[in-house]
Amino acid sequence: MAQPAFLTAHQLAQRWNGVVTTGTLANWRSKRVGPPFTKLRGRVLYPVDQVEAWEAANLMKAVNDNTPAKD
Repeated sequence: MAQPAFLTAHQLAQRWNGVVTTGTLANWRSKRVGPPFTKLRGRVLYPVDQVEAWEAANLMKAVNDNTPAKD
């Protein structure tokens, strides 16, 4: 099955195992932080490619880990 081009806020929260809630995502949208999103017919959608890019840009390495983060 092909990966969807967009995720809903609920799907994104599930992707992150509930560590970030849909409420947190709404708060981030109001502050213009977090992954890019679009609104189509009143629905908030997150482009999967943009979510993946945001995740990669926000990877944190362990302080004592000298190996580069994997792409």
